[in-house]
Amino acid sequence: MTQGPASTLFLFHFPSNTGYALAPLERTFYEVGLELAGGDSGRVYFGYPGISTGPPRSLPAGFTNLVSFDYGDRSARNHRYLADYVRAHAIELVVIFDIQPVHPLFKALREGGVKTIIAYWGAPICPLMPRWRLALKKLGIVLSRSKVESLVFESQAMADFALRGRGVPPRMIDIVPLGVDTEIFKPLPSAHVYKQFDFPRERKVIVYAGHMERRKGVHVLVEAAIELLLRRRRADVCFLICGNQEEESKEYERMYAGQGIDHLIRFGGYRSDLARIYPSCFCGVIPSSGWDSFAFGSIEMAASGLPVIASRLQGLTDAVVENETGLHFTPGNAQELADCIEKLLDDPALAAQYGSNGRKRCEEELSIVKQRERLLQVFQKRLSAAG
Repeated sequence: MTQGPASTLFLFHFPSNTGYALAPLERTFYEVGLELAGGDSGRVYFGYPGISTGPPRSLPAGFTNLVSFDYGDRSARNHRYLADYVRAHAIELVVIFDIQPVHPLFKALREGGVKTIIAYWGAPICPLMPRWRLALKKLGIVLSRSKVESLVFESQAMADFALRGRGVPPRMIDIVPLGVDTEIFKPLPSAHVYKQFDFPRERKVIVYAGHMERRKGVHVLVEAAIELLLRRRRADVCFLICGNQEEESKEYERMYAGQGIDHLIRFGGYRSDLARIYPSCFCGVIPSSGWDSFAFGSIEMAASGLPVIASRLQGLTDAVVENETGLHFTPGNAQELADCIEKLLDDPALAAQYGSNGRKRCEEELSIVKQRERLLQVFQKRLSAAG
């Protein structure tokens, strides 16, 4: 059947203007919601547990269709509030970030007139389970009258956790990889990173950008840097680590304080110029030691023409194709990471080939245009199936 214009509400569990990889995802959601609404921006809504930081800067200026709502609050009063909101705005599709496939909120949304509920997952949904527990979880989903129509994952590896850990049936799963704007992130001859951070020009820059929380493995990258600079005495490499805010870099800087390499391991803070930084670097690293999804930084780096080294974790094995667009190492193993970096330093032709392959893959498979098309198809398919 032909699906007419639909109103969509996107719900998040983090405050507005959180930043990092969430900002481009918010923009993508808005653009897909606008497509579903037939171009009517008045039919696209966003909800956050807190909007004290103001309207999301990732959305168009003047956007006001915002609701303050925390779906961690399971009270009936809170659910009625959202049911009244979706009813008042005739919302048919609700896309909720990182919510389980069965949740009491869904009953209230149905009562408010919502036709389709989709859970979008940017994290592992749960650990893998033994067979007996998996069977119980499967049964719980089958019997539930308050469940989603679809769970969207950014990679097959992340979807596998839903299948083999949460008991989600394959018919409820859709996979939509992240996409990168290949017009913004692209290979360009540049010395930007050297001008910004005063690195020695004879040294190649290894770059990381992302959160500083422990699971992101920044400590592993610093350990690998110490290994290469002090123990292996490499005179051709330096390290730039971006994404730190306030005092977040201090614990990592203490790891090499007083060893004379402070000028070769630099923390760059939260950056707005990554599209200029990446092309002037030699290699990107995603050193996560806990869980990780289809890391947005990995495809920004690849689109910029960099080979990418990533830990062999969940969605990272899909984000980086081993021995084609980069290399993998055992999570938490700084020696292996140092080996991977050294392999590329010693074979610049191989590094260049990985970078070229990564750029081509982004253009053909992982562009922002492809991501929007895939998301739109999933949302339209699920709306249509709901009638």
